[in-house]
Amino acid sequence: MPRPHDWNIGTHHAWLESPDELWLKVRGDTSLQDAITLLELYRELGTQRPLFLVTDLTEATSVDLKARDHISWNGRPDWFRSAIYIGAGLMQRAVASSMTFLHSVTGHTAMAQHFVTTEDEARALIAQERSLLDKFP
Repeated sequence: MPRPHDWNIGTHHAWLESPDELWLKVRGDTSLQDAITLLELYRELGTQRPLFLVTDLTEATSVDLKARDHISWNGRPDWFRSAIYIGAGLMQRAVASSMTFLHSVTGHTAMAQHFVTTEDEARALIAQERSLLDKFP
């Protein structure tokens, strides 16, 4: 049975680790409906406090173009401290980087993005960013 801070979205699984880490394990394809539900979750949690969003893409296959557009154009950078992608392939990195560039060119704020290969690297990166936040609130 899912915990109160545990969500199943299509074939994907998300969970909140206190106080501000949202972890997402992407499995298989991501549909437009998945993206709509994810965006609702991001909005609900991110308006309470900015989140570290950690997305594990090691089992991801494809993202529907409308799903990608929905998240890209409706997500708010102020909901997040940063986005960390685990196991992103070359194409996934290129798409994420190009969307960040496109947002900056069109005057939209873009959030910091990081690409790592393991969960341990993601956790170390969050700890490093937290220490910077403590120094420069």
